[in-house]
Amino acid sequence: MLKRLLVFISFISLSFAIYNVGQTVSINHQQQNLTVCNGVEPNGETDGNTSLYDYNGDFNGGAYYVFHIDMAASW
Repeated sequence: MLKRLLVFISFISLSFAIYNVGQTVSINHQQQNLTVCNGVEPNGETDGNTSLYDYNGDFNGGAYYVFHIDMAASW
């Protein structure tokens, strides 16, 4: 019974995922500002905010970056 419940919960949680492996992050999601709480922004800005849009070479003057986004939870 527990095994079936875990399989069911896994399928439900995967159905709410916005992105899958290999997909490109949309421009709207790239433009969401994120606060830099410690350290220096890799693109040289010092405003304390960053977004994935800052690292998109099509929009920042040709400086392309590669990101590996890892989201993990331990609950």
